Amino acid sequence: MDNEGIGGVRRAQRWVWWRMCRWKMQQWVGSGEIRQPMEDSKLDVTIGPYETYEDKLFGYKATFEAYIGIRDDEATAQLKLFGDNLKVQYLEHFIVNNCIYFFYLLHIVTDLRNNFLLKLLEENLPMDSAYKSKDVNAAPIRVIQLTYNAGDVKGPQTLAFNLPNDERIVNDRGTSMVMLKNVSEAKFKHILLPIAAACVAVEQQEFVDFESFFTHTICHECCHGIGPHTITLPDGQKSTVRLDLLSESLLKSMYVSFLAGCFRSVRFGLEEAHGKGQALQFNWLYEKGAFILHSDNKVSVDFSKIEGAVESLSREILTIQAKGDKEAAGLLLQKYSVMTEPLKIALKTLENVQVPVDVAPTFPIANEILH
Repeated sequence: MDNEGIGGVRRAQRWVWWRMCRWKMQQWVGSGEIRQPMEDSKLDVTIGPYETYEDKLFGYKATFEAYIGIRDDEATAQLKLFGDNLKVQYLEHFIVNNCIYFFYLLHIVTDLRNNFLLKLLEENLPMDSAYKSKDVNAAPIRVIQLTYNAGDVKGPQTLAFNLPNDERIVNDRGTSMVMLKNVSEAKFKHILLPIAAACVAVEQQEFVDFESFFTHTICHECCHGIGPHTITLPDGQKSTVRLDLLSESLLKSMYVSFLAGCFRSVRFGLEEAHGKGQALQFNWLYEKGAFILHSDNKVSVDFSKIEGAVESLSREILTIQAKGDKEAAGLLLQKYSVMTEPLKIALKTLENVQVPVDVAPTFPIANEILH
C-alpha cells in the first residue's frame, strides 16, 4: 500500500473512533454525519444509526448499519453529470418511494446541462403551479466497490444509499449518495436478467440492460436527498422522491428495465416500503394500458401509452403530497398497493423457474481479517 493509501486508512480509523466516542456519550445527532473528512481517500466508510424501517410502530428509532468499500473513481466520473452538472428540482415530500416521474420529462430535457433546465422542469410538472417548488440542490455521488457490510444492511442487500436522513444534519451539511456497483452488477446478472427472461415479452427483452438498471437506482436514491424530506403515510411509513434526467437514447430501455424491476421489488413483499411503492406504480400503469399482459403470461410496455400513464400517476401523487391529503394517500395505497393478477402470475412464474429473490455476497478478505 502506498503512502496515500496508508494515510486514507489512518484517517478512516480516526473518523470511526470519533464517531464511537460520540455514540458512547449518546450524541446521536452529531454522529449522523455521513460525509467523511477524507475525500481524497480510496477507502470509503459509512457507519451509524440511519434507517428507521425496523421501527414498525412509529418509524423513529434508527438501526446501526455499516458499509466499507473502495472508491471507483472511473465510475464516479461517469456519473458526474448527475451531481455537478445536473441540478435537481425539489419536489418536497413525495408519497411513493421511487422516482417514477422522471420518465415523463425525458423527452423534453435530454440535451440540457445547465440551470435553465430547472425552470423548464418546474414549468412542465403535471400539477398546479401553486404547488411547485423553486428550490434546487445538487447531491454529490460516488461509486464504490463494496468490500464489507454489517448491521441493518446484512440481510436484503442494498444497491445504493443516500444518507443521512436526519433533517437537522441534512439542512446543515446536505446528503451524500453512494452507489454499490459490484452489488448492482450481481443483482442485474443473477436476478434482473432472469426475471426479464421469464416475465418480459421476448421482443422487448433486448431493452433490459445494466445501464438502465443502474441509472434507475441513481434516480431512486436521488429521491432521498431532498427536503422537506418525508410525509408520513397512513401505515406509518415515510417516503420521499426526487427528480432526475436521462438521455433520450435510454428511454425504451428505462421503461422495460423498470417493468422487470417492478417484479424484482414486489418479491420482497407488500409490507416492505419499496415493494408497496412498486406495486402501486405497476398496477396504475397496467390499469392505464401502459403494461400489457399477454396470453403467454409475459408482460410488455406499450410505448404509445406509457408516457401518458406516468404523467397521470405523477399528477395524482404530486397533488396528494402537495396538499398533505392523508386520506387520499390512504385510498391510493389501498386500491393500488395490492397483489393483482398480473403480479401473482409473474411471482408464480419466478418461483417455478427458481429465480433468487436476492444475492448473498461473501467478503473473504474482510472475513479473514475479522476471524
